[in-house]
Amino acid sequence: MWYNGEKFKSEFNGERMKDKVIGDEILIGRWFYQKPNLIPDENGTIVLIAKRSFGPLEIYEWGIDRKGKPYEMYQWCENDFFENESYIKNISHAELKLQIDIMMQFAIHNKLSDWIPLYEKANEFLYSSL
Repeated sequence: MWYNGEKFKSEFNGERMKDKVIGDEILIGRWFYQKPNLIPDENGTIVLIAKRSFGPLEIYEWGIDRKGKPYEMYQWCENDFFENESYIKNISHAELKLQIDIMMQFAIHNKLSDWIPLYEKANEFLYSSL
């Protein structure tokens, strides 16, 4: 799993990190976080949480697949060393809700006030799809 509460607290130490907003993304540390999107993409997938790193090049994503099931995806893109570590799997609504709640705390912590209502809507959307 991506973050649990303890790792979040220890990694961010209660201090606001330096950030740089680029369109619908924000760079914090080595990660680009993408603003949640409730509109399905061309494949019918709704990406609620996405983050990517360029050192090493890797992507994490959580959302709702085209069949309406919550999913988690990890993709290693850097080289061939860990390419077999990439995965996509269905997860429970509770697991996705946990990730959304963590990201809501992340948005509050980093003063991303326009992201907070999007995570609230993501939670509403998640439970309306039950």
